[in-house]
Amino acid sequence: MIKTFLILGFLAFYMSSFSQNFDAELISQKTSIEVNNGKLSKSLHHEIRINNRAGEKYTKITIPHSKLIKLSNINAYIKDSNERVVKKLKKSEITEKSAISSFSFYEDILVKEFTLKHNSYPYTIVYSYQVQLNEFLYIEYWNPIIDVEIPTHFAHLTVSVPIDYNIAFKNSHVENPIIDTLENKIVYQWKTSYTDIIKIEAFSPPVSNFLPTVQIIPKEFYYDIKGSFNDWTSFGNWQYDLLEGLNVLPENEKNKIQELTKDIDDDKEKIKILYHYLQDETRYINVTIETGGLKPYPASYVAQNKYGDCKALTNYFKSALDYIQIPSYYTKISAGSPINEINKDFPSQQSNHIILYIPLKDEDIWLDCTSDGAFNYLGTFTQNRDAFMIDYDNSTFLKTPTLKPKDVLDTRTIEIKYDSKDAVVNFQNTYKGESYENIFHLEKNFNESEKSKIVRNYIVADGFQLISYQFHNLTRDSVRIDFSYDATSQHLYKHYGNDILVSNISFSLPSFENPELRKLPIQIDYPVYKIDTLIYEIPDGYKLNKSQENYSVVNKFGEFKFNIYENDYNITIIKSLLINSGYYPISEYAEFYDFYKRVVEIEKKTHLSLYK
Repeated sequence: MIKTFLILGFLAFYMSSFSQNFDAELISQKTSIEVNNGKLSKSLHHEIRINNRAGEKYTKITIPHSKLIKLSNINAYIKDSNERVVKKLKKSEITEKSAISSFSFYEDILVKEFTLKHNSYPYTIVYSYQVQLNEFLYIEYWNPIIDVEIPTHFAHLTVSVPIDYNIAFKNSHVENPIIDTLENKIVYQWKTSYTDIIKIEAFSPPVSNFLPTVQIIPKEFYYDIKGSFNDWTSFGNWQYDLLEGLNVLPENEKNKIQELTKDIDDDKEKIKILYHYLQDETRYINVTIETGGLKPYPASYVAQNKYGDCKALTNYFKSALDYIQIPSYYTKISAGSPINEINKDFPSQQSNHIILYIPLKDEDIWLDCTSDGAFNYLGTFTQNRDAFMIDYDNSTFLKTPTLKPKDVLDTRTIEIKYDSKDAVVNFQNTYKGESYENIFHLEKNFNESEKSKIVRNYIVADGFQLISYQFHNLTRDSVRIDFSYDATSQHLYKHYGNDILVSNISFSLPSFENPELRKLPIQIDYPVYKIDTLIYEIPDGYKLNKSQENYSVVNKFGEFKFNIYENDYNITIIKSLLINSGYYPISEYAEFYDFYKRVVEIEKKTHLSLYK
């Protein structure tokens, strides 16, 4: 008995000490799932401890549901630090609203919401509910974490299926399940915790790669129509069949397509003309209804209403190309940054976006039908990753185009006019890659007041006071954007007696953790490439101190070059930085950090000294 009390006392002390480091903690999460007669029933139970006022952001509980996800039996209460129930949730305290997002026109996903708070810390919110699904692609995607910054002390998942019901599962940072056979059922049980908190670091892989997860799918399913995850071909056939009959265009749309392309012989030019028409006449609005957001609205709907989500717009544009007999392929992709690799050994629904693949005789065309940007430019959102092309009995993975250094090059030509107080500086900037995408979005989607605020706060180099700026419009299919601005600075020329020290204008660079602090690998999805040309006016009577150094730092991670040139009137610094894309394990981080640290040290130096 004494030993038992000692153990309980130690655990209580441990939990109390552990709690002081976190605003909140997920004390327990239990999920129980049963599949029977093709229906899925799920019961969920959570206990969240709130340790202080900052932790109250976790007191708002949101539970999604829809026509496909039937929600019932919501119960909740609060326990104080002595485990006494001090408040129970009333039905009147539960609200319901649409989960419609700012970029959505319609989503049939609703949420039930409630908030439970207490006036004395710590306290624990306990809530439970049940859901039922008649159609499903996933039995469970179990990720028992409410926030990567919050620990989960105990999580338990139980899945019960008929003995003849075939499933597949994938564990990540979770031990294999205990599997029991009980009469005519198979029961799987997983247990895990998350107490070694992961800190998101610069250029790290998706944090989900390091969290405990279990993915469970049925090998055969019914989701609008029958389908299978036995292999990728089977899954591709299900998606192909789901699109069947959705490519019919109204006659007026066919006539418009015919009119736009009638005098054009080149297929690529036809596609470009129709893509511009798509961009000009339709807009992206998310529509998540019916088959869990996987079945697009018909092409006729987009033609008539002039809007759609990625599925609908891609299906519409594919239908337009079908009409003029140019083959194209509806293609599923996991978009976003950092790149989240498709697990090809686990056939399942792993995409979050749809694009269009068009193989021509001499080249491949890739189109994001939600984009306002350049024709045949996928950009950072979808470049360099596996895309699942849908074709009956021939669905396959293709690699999207990879951005090369020349595709992401940002250049600045900076002319600095000497003044003893405020140097006047002209920036001529050219952006590509992610910078082009961001500046293009800014120029196209914000009003002048918003643009001015963003330019001043985020684009103008640090330490400069903006005078004026201008966007320089190129052709609609240019994959770069030019931007210039004039500014002043009091920090470029610093007088020390008869000498002047001239400051470098540094690249804008991210911060990286010291090697002893870094925990995660580096994943750089596309290169970082910058070239600056700095042209400094030499004040009358001054010359450059000839002891100035040039630099070159080159290794497998990239290269940095810094060179100084002088003529009678100006000093020119030409510098370039290239950081190669790639996946670098933590064992190589110290070497990477040495390269990067050297670049930062050179950039921070005062490189130019002038004397009379």
